[in-house]
Amino acid sequence: MDRKTYNRAFRSSFPEVEQSSFRTNSWRYGRPEVATELKPLHPTLLHALYSAAELEETLGITLLPERNEGIKKLSYRELYGEAIACANTLKKYGVKRGDRVLMILPTGMEFITYFFGIQLLGAISVPVYPPVGLRIKAGIERLVHVANHSGSKICITNTLIKQIIGELGPRSGVKDLLLVDKLVKEPLTGDETWNLAPEDPFFVQYTSGSTGAPKGVLLNHKNLVSNIQSVGQACHISRKDVGVGWCPLYHDMGLIGSLLFPIYWRIPLVLMSPMTFLRKPLTWLKAISDYRGTLTASPNFGYGMAVSRIKEKDRKGLDLSSMRLALNGAEPVNYRTVRDFLETYEQYGFKKTAIFPVYGLAESTLAVTFPTPGSEVRYEVVDRQELANGRAVLSTGAGSTAVVSCGTKLPGHEVFVVDEEGEPLGEREVGHIVTRGDSVMEGYFQDPEATSAVLQGGWLWTGDLGYFSDEQIYITGRAKDLIIVRGKNIYAEDIERVVERIEGVRPSGVVAFGIYDDEQQKELVVVISETKVQDAEERKQIAQNVNDKVAELCDLIIDEFVLADPGTIPKTSSGKRQRSLCREQYLKGELKKAELGKLQLGMVFVRSKAGLAIMKAKGIFPSGKRSAPK
Repeated sequence: MDRKTYNRAFRSSFPEVEQSSFRTNSWRYGRPEVATELKPLHPTLLHALYSAAELEETLGITLLPERNEGIKKLSYRELYGEAIACANTLKKYGVKRGDRVLMILPTGMEFITYFFGIQLLGAISVPVYPPVGLRIKAGIERLVHVANHSGSKICITNTLIKQIIGELGPRSGVKDLLLVDKLVKEPLTGDETWNLAPEDPFFVQYTSGSTGAPKGVLLNHKNLVSNIQSVGQACHISRKDVGVGWCPLYHDMGLIGSLLFPIYWRIPLVLMSPMTFLRKPLTWLKAISDYRGTLTASPNFGYGMAVSRIKEKDRKGLDLSSMRLALNGAEPVNYRTVRDFLETYEQYGFKKTAIFPVYGLAESTLAVTFPTPGSEVRYEVVDRQELANGRAVLSTGAGSTAVVSCGTKLPGHEVFVVDEEGEPLGEREVGHIVTRGDSVMEGYFQDPEATSAVLQGGWLWTGDLGYFSDEQIYITGRAKDLIIVRGKNIYAEDIERVVERIEGVRPSGVVAFGIYDDEQQKELVVVISETKVQDAEERKQIAQNVNDKVAELCDLIIDEFVLADPGTIPKTSSGKRQRSLCREQYLKGELKKAELGKLQLGMVFVRSKAGLAIMKAKGIFPSGKRSAPK
């Protein structure tokens, strides 16, 4: 069947298909202020894919090798044809409209083609990360939860991953494991018809679970096209743009920001596996240099790795002058990391205006606020204690912290900072961040109670705290991670940032939380920190340095300090610290290093004097084991 025939069949099933020309410069003609003013180019992402397939055959995706497989290329035209073949294949196995299909695949062409194949059938993709590394057991538990909660009967994976998730079937409702490396794609038959509308579900994006069990965010086509349209306008998208991405495709920054965004706006995409980046961060910057990338995105830790994990001699020859916007989001933006990255890579052509701190969350599809392109990073140094008490007061020296601006609301959306009653707060007053617009999810999949807790009158309560200053929004932390101890409010992230700077402490390997001690009838501060250091004296010195630094900069005495081996702190699939789960494991005496296969590894505790006395009173020995009750 030739391309024109199946294009005609596809197009005829979309009577409202966008007829106008490609308008990358729509942002020049005014900024939509409310949802009714936002006019997406395409009614669904499949219309966007079809539109991209109409362009020249060379435009599409370049997939960089993870090891020695060689570079792979797939034009958007080829992607469209492959997606139809994948849809026909899945149809043969009984996948139909409304079915949820679990996708456990690494970044690759198979993920991309089958993802769109599922959409063409009107089924609902449920992408989940493959369990790897130190957290295989925790990853499998998460897969079982997602499979059962989503009601997925079919799982798409490959032979290698099947060996790891073999127990998924017996423990869930999954009936068939389809292996992409074994499937024979069905040929096009000529009778393909795809009937989809903006209100139809697109996929279920399970949250990272950083504050509890993962919840399924149900997004429809309208959510996706609205957010991607807004983001394109906010970042001044151009025909000259080239996307470069490494974020995992099961995560919103990777799936929506790195993959769907370039397809929607019809720009080239250079894609690599997150494992490629983690093994060799230089690959990311080299791809920007070689392919003249203009747009990229990474969580804050990625920029930190680009500084600490790339040797100066290996940076030789990099040319980052093409980079227009390097988005920094998905986790708190640390000004120190931003500054270090700029200082390191300015000499390689990276512009000060290219670092782009952004704010968003899965419940609002992807993005909520963006800075203005072409502006340098804005930040404020404020008093820590005043900030935790609800006011952003400019300050310097001990007891102060830098907070980075994440810009202003996206076109066609609304963002406010409000108090507990929903009343808008004034300039520099810290409160709850709420947002409204067509990007906001329909709700959590099959969880009306959780939905009603965050969606009220069309407004999404994000769970994040922040304040406005000169119309710029500054994110200060999660509402659930605010520690109240000895009459003081403390952000867990503030403590963690201070501890992470201590020599010997593992970056992104610190968690702080509060616990209530019944015997002393007061709240205590607990800090868990990972380290590779094994020498007992060195570990004691780390503990002392941490106590001293937190006391100096946060005006706080740590009651309990635990120095543990790497892999102890539970994290989400996207690398976020799970403070609530860590706290729960700590209280149950179950905090231990993640399992690697069947190997059980213990941990070593190093305590402050105050913490040691408290734990002895509780009957917990330095080994982490509780004594038997008397």
